[in-house]
Amino acid sequence: MTSVFSRGSLIGGLIIAVSMLAACTSEQKDLLDLAINEPSEKDYDRSIVGVNNFFEKREFGNISQQFSEISGTLGVRYVRVLFAWDDNVQGAPGASRNYSFFDDIVDAIPGGTDVVVVLAHTPSWMANSANWIEGDPRKTWVEKWLKPTVKRYAGRRGIVGWEVWNEPDLTTVASDGVLGLNAPENYFKLLQLGSSAIRSLDPTRLVLNAATESIQQNDPANLNYNEQLRDLGAESLVDVWNVHYYGKQFEKVISNGGVADFLNGLSVPIWVTESGSPGVNSQLKYSRTVWPFLLDEVERIERIYWYEFSSRGSAADSLGLRTTDPGAPVSDLYIWLRDHR
Repeated sequence: MTSVFSRGSLIGGLIIAVSMLAACTSEQKDLLDLAINEPSEKDYDRSIVGVNNFFEKREFGNISQQFSEISGTLGVRYVRVLFAWDDNVQGAPGASRNYSFFDDIVDAIPGGTDVVVVLAHTPSWMANSANWIEGDPRKTWVEKWLKPTVKRYAGRRGIVGWEVWNEPDLTTVASDGVLGLNAPENYFKLLQLGSSAIRSLDPTRLVLNAATESIQQNDPANLNYNEQLRDLGAESLVDVWNVHYYGKQFEKVISNGGVADFLNGLSVPIWVTESGSPGVNSQLKYSRTVWPFLLDEVERIERIYWYEFSSRGSAADSLGLRTTDPGAPVSDLYIWLRDHR
């Protein structure tokens, strides 16, 4: 699209930016510089890289083939999967749970690969309060989904930890809204119950909190949600503090009281379990600018998981390392991971 800005307006904008910079403190200058210029590309330790893959897209191979490609072709040993409680798993309150898909995932985990399992979502019948235990939807979720699922896979090879929900500040399934997780205090109650159950049923596994939407975006709501969880005592309930990071907004990381200050104030390791950028020719640059920046600013980041292994649709909009676009079946990050094992 042709720009609607004239040269005069561009020059005027630059004059304003320079004037602002002259009036700034040293810290404000750093923030303004990061808002205008992103960090330079840098190498990072590829051993920190994980990938999200929910294994539902069979056009990319069966579960074993996808695991083999991730671990063998790409040399990535960390995988994050989703075990979603929905109508396909349990269509009615008294129905048996269908674990066949999740059994297939766990059975296919290769040696040397570790998997973090996200437990999330609700079947439609959870919208009816008559189906809740003691009138409590969060207790019901733990009793009817988290506990039986953790018990089923407790001690199984390849599972490294359990993540209690995903992005609680965002409701993507209508029936999930009954849990009220957009309020940090309600998610904290869910995490309390879930963490206690996991530590009892599968004590050798890690417990992860659910990351909010990208921690530096929707300023200051997403960071505030994390801070409220910390203040409620959530850090004592987890072994790893989990965050998501999309986009850039570098200035939100280094500002006083920003993301880096918050995360560096925690005593537990940090995992970034979702991070990514669309476009098969842009992924490598994103990982080589955003990830080294985060690793420099946040002391205890141990892992960063790309979102995602595969996606359908246009390569230009794809977050996937693999795509269904015949003209661009793999991204530049896929190629880099493959060639730098």
